[in-house]
Amino acid sequence: MARLLRLIAALLVGLSDAAFGQTSTEIAPGGKLRVGMIAITVLGGVAEPVARFVGQKLGAAVEPVMYPNPEAYLQSFGKGEWDIAIGPRVLAPADKADSTANLWAISLVYVAAPGMEFPDIASVDKTGVKIGTILGAPSDRVLTREIKAAEIVRIPLSPTIAADAADLLRSGKANVFGADSGVGYPAAEALTGAKVVPGAFGTVLVAAALPKGRSPAAQALLATLVDEAKQTGVVQKAIDAKNLKGVNVVTK
Repeated sequence: MARLLRLIAALLVGLSDAAFGQTSTEIAPGGKLRVGMIAITVLGGVAEPVARFVGQKLGAAVEPVMYPNPEAYLQSFGKGEWDIAIGPRVLAPADKADSTANLWAISLVYVAAPGMEFPDIASVDKTGVKIGTILGAPSDRVLTREIKAAEIVRIPLSPTIAADAADLLRSGKANVFGADSGVGYPAAEALTGAKVVPGAFGTVLVAAALPKGRSPAAQALLATLVDEAKQTGVVQKAIDAKNLKGVNVVTK
Protein backbone atom coordinates (compact mmCIF):
# COMPACT_ATOMS: atom_id res chain seq x y z
CA MET A 1 0.00 0.00 0.00
CA ALA A 2 2.79 2.46 0.89
CA ARG A 3 4.50 1.80 -2.45
CA LEU A 4 1.18 2.28 -4.26
CA LEU A 5 0.68 5.64 -2.57
CA ARG A 6 4.20 6.72 -3.55
CA LEU A 7 3.58 5.61 -7.14
CA ILE A 8 0.32 7.59 -7.32
CA ALA A 9 2.06 10.71 -5.99
CA ALA A 10 4.89 10.19 -8.48
CA LEU A 11 2.44 10.02 -11.36
CA LEU A 12 0.66 13.16 -10.15
CA VAL A 13 3.85 15.18 -10.15
CA GLY A 14 5.17 13.69 -13.38
CA LEU A 15 8.04 11.69 -11.91
CA SER A 16 9.01 8.09 -12.53
CA ASP A 17 8.87 5.80 -9.52
CA ALA A 18 12.67 5.88 -9.30
CA ALA A 19 12.80 9.67 -9.59
CA PHE A 20 10.04 9.93 -6.99
CA GLY A 21 12.12 7.89 -4.58
CA GLN A 22 15.11 10.16 -5.12
CA THR A 23 12.99 13.29 -4.67
CA SER A 24 11.36 11.84 -1.55
CA THR A 25 14.82 11.28 -0.10
CA GLU A 26 15.71 14.90 -0.87
CA ILE A 27 12.68 16.08 1.09
CA ALA A 28 12.92 13.50 3.88
CA PRO A 29 16.54 12.27 4.20
CA GLY A 30 16.94 8.86 5.76
CA GLY A 31 13.22 8.19 5.65
CA LYS A 32 12.51 10.76 8.37
CA LEU A 33 10.48 13.94 7.83
CA ARG A 34 11.16 16.64 10.41
CA VAL A 35 8.32 19.15 10.32
CA GLY A 36 8.67 22.62 11.85
CA MET A 37 5.47 23.99 13.42
CA ILE A 38 4.29 26.50 16.04
CA ALA A 39 2.85 24.84 19.13
CA ILE A 40 -0.65 26.33 19.16
CA THR A 41 -3.84 24.59 18.09
CA VAL A 42 -4.72 26.80 15.13
CA LEU A 43 -1.24 26.20 13.62
CA GLY A 44 0.51 23.08 14.92
CA GLY A 45 -2.74 21.40 15.85
CA VAL A 46 -3.88 21.53 12.22
CA ALA A 47 -0.41 21.10 10.74
CA GLU A 48 0.32 17.78 12.47
CA PRO A 49 -2.32 15.75 10.55
CA VAL A 50 -1.17 17.41 7.33
CA ALA A 51 2.42 16.48 8.14
CA ARG A 52 1.41 12.87 8.80
CA PHE A 53 -0.35 12.78 5.43
CA VAL A 54 2.73 14.11 3.63
CA GLY A 55 4.98 11.71 5.51
CA GLN A 56 2.77 8.76 4.57
CA LYS A 57 2.91 9.69 0.91
CA LEU A 58 6.69 10.00 1.07
CA GLY A 59 7.06 6.76 3.00
CA ALA A 60 8.77 8.66 5.82
CA ALA A 61 8.36 8.71 9.58
CA VAL A 62 7.22 12.14 10.78
CA GLU A 63 9.07 13.92 13.57
CA PRO A 64 7.32 17.12 14.76
CA VAL A 65 9.66 20.01 15.56
CA MET A 66 7.52 22.30 17.69
CA TYR A 67 8.45 25.90 18.37
CA PRO A 68 7.02 27.64 21.45
CA ASN A 69 6.31 30.96 19.74
CA PRO A 70 6.30 32.70 16.34
CA GLU A 71 9.70 34.31 16.87
CA ALA A 72 11.38 30.96 17.53
CA TYR A 73 9.72 29.56 14.40
CA LEU A 74 10.93 32.53 12.34
CA GLN A 75 14.47 32.18 13.66
CA SER A 76 14.56 28.49 12.73
CA PHE A 77 14.70 29.25 9.01
CA GLY A 78 18.10 28.60 7.52
CA LYS A 79 19.34 26.56 10.49
CA GLY A 80 18.63 23.05 9.18
CA GLU A 81 16.36 22.15 12.10
CA TRP A 82 13.54 20.78 9.93
CA ASP A 83 12.94 19.29 6.46
CA ILE A 84 9.66 21.10 5.82
CA ALA A 85 7.83 23.74 7.82
CA ILE A 86 4.11 24.41 8.05
CA GLY A 87 3.18 27.81 9.41
CA PRO A 88 2.26 31.42 8.62
CA ARG A 89 3.45 32.45 5.16
CA VAL A 90 4.49 35.84 6.52
CA LEU A 91 7.00 34.11 8.82
CA ALA A 92 8.73 32.20 5.99
CA PRO A 93 11.53 34.46 4.65
CA ALA A 94 11.67 34.30 0.85
CA ASP A 95 15.46 34.24 0.90
CA LYS A 96 15.53 31.18 3.14
CA ALA A 97 12.54 29.11 2.01
CA ASP A 98 10.31 28.24 -0.93
CA SER A 99 6.64 28.11 0.06
CA THR A 100 3.75 26.16 -1.41
CA ALA A 101 0.30 27.53 -2.16
CA ASN A 102 -1.71 28.42 0.93
CA LEU A 103 -3.31 25.61 2.92
CA TRP A 104 -5.67 27.37 5.31
CA ALA A 105 -6.59 30.90 6.37
CA ILE A 106 -7.05 32.15 9.93
CA SER A 107 -9.11 35.23 10.75
CA LEU A 108 -7.62 37.78 13.13
CA VAL A 109 -10.30 38.94 15.57
CA TYR A 110 -10.75 41.32 18.46
CA VAL A 111 -12.22 40.19 21.79
CA ALA A 112 -13.74 43.05 23.79
CA ALA A 113 -13.54 43.08 27.58
CA PRO A 114 -16.80 42.91 29.57
CA GLY A 115 -18.57 46.25 29.45
CA MET A 116 -16.63 47.50 26.43
CA GLU A 117 -18.61 48.22 23.28
CA PHE A 118 -17.01 48.22 19.84
CA PRO A 119 -19.55 48.02 17.01
CA ASP A 120 -16.94 47.17 14.39
CA ILE A 121 -13.22 46.76 13.69
CA ALA A 122 -12.65 50.42 12.81
CA SER A 123 -14.01 51.60 16.17
CA VAL A 124 -11.16 49.90 18.07
CA ASP A 125 -8.35 52.19 16.91
CA LYS A 126 -9.12 55.15 19.14
CA THR A 127 -7.04 57.19 21.58
CA GLY A 128 -7.24 55.68 25.06
CA VAL A 129 -7.99 52.16 23.86
CA LYS A 130 -5.49 49.46 24.85
CA ILE A 131 -5.18 46.50 22.47
CA GLY A 132 -3.61 43.31 23.79
CA THR A 133 -1.90 40.91 21.40
CA ILE A 134 0.65 38.09 21.21
CA LEU A 135 4.25 39.26 21.03
CA GLY A 136 5.77 38.56 17.62
CA ALA A 137 2.68 36.85 16.22
CA PRO A 138 1.22 37.71 12.80
CA SER A 139 -1.49 39.62 14.68
CA ASP A 140 1.21 41.75 16.31
CA ARG A 141 2.69 42.49 12.89
CA VAL A 142 -0.67 43.59 11.49
CA LEU A 143 -1.52 45.72 14.51
CA THR A 144 1.92 47.35 14.60
CA ARG A 145 1.50 48.30 10.96
CA GLU A 146 -2.15 49.42 11.04
CA ILE A 147 -2.92 50.86 14.47
CA LYS A 148 -2.53 54.65 14.61
CA ALA A 149 -4.19 55.90 17.82
CA ALA A 150 -4.68 52.99 20.24
CA GLU A 151 -1.94 51.55 22.48
CA ILE A 152 -0.68 48.00 21.88
CA VAL A 153 0.00 45.79 24.90
CA ARG A 154 2.01 42.65 24.08
CA ILE A 155 2.15 39.40 26.04
CA PRO A 156 4.23 36.30 25.22
CA LEU A 157 2.72 33.21 23.67
CA SER A 158 2.22 30.40 26.16
CA PRO A 159 0.38 27.05 26.31
CA THR A 160 -2.38 28.90 28.20
CA ILE A 161 -2.59 31.89 25.86
CA ALA A 162 -6.41 32.01 25.69
CA ALA A 163 -6.59 32.15 29.50
CA ASP A 164 -3.77 34.71 29.56
CA ALA A 165 -5.70 36.88 27.09
CA ALA A 166 -8.83 36.60 29.23
CA ASP A 167 -6.84 37.57 32.33
CA LEU A 168 -5.41 40.61 30.54
CA LEU A 169 -8.92 41.77 29.67
CA ARG A 170 -10.22 40.98 33.15
CA SER A 171 -7.45 43.03 34.77
CA GLY A 172 -8.22 46.10 32.67
CA LYS A 173 -4.69 46.18 31.24
CA ALA A 174 -6.30 45.81 27.81
CA ASN A 175 -9.74 46.79 26.53
CA VAL A 176 -9.64 44.39 23.61
CA PHE A 177 -7.39 41.51 22.64
CA GLY A 178 -6.42 41.03 18.99
CA ALA A 179 -5.30 37.57 17.94
CA ASP A 180 -5.98 34.67 15.64
CA SER A 181 -9.44 33.17 15.96
CA GLY A 182 -7.98 30.05 17.55
CA VAL A 183 -7.10 32.21 20.56
CA GLY A 184 -9.82 34.85 20.31
CA TYR A 185 -12.89 32.66 20.51
CA PRO A 186 -11.62 30.54 23.46
CA ALA A 187 -10.59 33.75 25.26
CA ALA A 188 -14.10 35.14 24.83
CA GLU A 189 -15.59 31.91 26.14
CA ALA A 190 -13.24 32.00 29.15
CA LEU A 191 -14.37 35.44 30.31
CA THR A 192 -18.02 36.08 31.16
CA GLY A 193 -19.27 39.16 29.34
CA ALA A 194 -16.46 39.26 26.80
CA LYS A 195 -17.44 39.12 23.15
CA VAL A 196 -15.87 38.96 19.72
CA VAL A 197 -16.08 42.25 17.82
CA PRO A 198 -17.84 41.79 14.43
CA GLY A 199 -15.48 41.35 11.51
CA ALA A 200 -11.79 40.52 11.17
CA PHE A 201 -8.84 42.92 11.23
CA GLY A 202 -6.65 40.64 9.15
CA THR A 203 -5.98 37.14 7.87
CA VAL A 204 -3.10 34.75 8.47
CA LEU A 205 -2.32 32.50 5.49
CA VAL A 206 -0.66 29.18 6.28
CA ALA A 207 1.60 27.36 3.83
CA ALA A 208 4.21 24.62 3.78
CA ALA A 209 7.83 25.48 2.97
CA LEU A 210 11.05 23.80 1.96
CA PRO A 211 14.50 25.16 2.83
CA LYS A 212 15.89 27.33 0.04
CA GLY A 213 17.87 25.44 -2.55
CA ARG A 214 15.79 22.30 -2.88
CA SER A 215 15.29 21.08 -6.45
CA PRO A 216 12.31 22.08 -8.61
CA ALA A 217 11.22 18.43 -8.45
CA ALA A 218 11.16 18.54 -4.64
CA GLN A 219 9.22 21.79 -4.68
CA ALA A 220 6.72 20.36 -7.17
CA LEU A 221 6.28 17.17 -5.17
CA LEU A 222 5.61 18.99 -1.90
CA ALA A 223 3.21 21.35 -3.69
CA THR A 224 1.34 18.37 -5.12
CA LEU A 225 1.09 16.60 -1.77
CA VAL A 226 -0.18 19.60 0.18
CA ASP A 227 -2.72 20.30 -2.57
CA GLU A 228 -3.85 16.68 -2.28
CA ALA A 229 -4.18 17.18 1.49
CA LYS A 230 -6.63 20.00 0.73
CA GLN A 231 -8.52 18.23 -2.04
CA THR A 232 -9.00 14.99 -0.09
CA GLY A 233 -10.30 16.75 3.03
CA VAL A 234 -7.28 16.18 5.28
CA VAL A 235 -6.96 19.87 6.12
CA GLN A 236 -10.70 20.36 6.68
CA LYS A 237 -10.89 17.31 8.94
CA ALA A 238 -7.98 18.64 10.99
CA ILE A 239 -9.78 21.99 11.42
CA ASP A 240 -13.05 20.26 12.33
CA ALA A 241 -11.32 17.95 14.81
CA LYS A 242 -10.12 20.98 16.77
CA ASN A 243 -13.52 22.72 16.49
CA LEU A 244 -11.87 25.89 15.24
CA LYS A 245 -13.91 28.96 14.36
CA GLY A 246 -12.74 31.51 11.81
CA VAL A 247 -10.42 29.00 10.13
CA ASN A 248 -11.01 27.92 6.54
CA VAL A 249 -9.30 25.83 3.87
CA VAL A 250 -7.90 27.99 1.07
CA THR A 251 -9.49 26.62 -2.08
CA LYS A 252 -7.49 28.54 -4.70
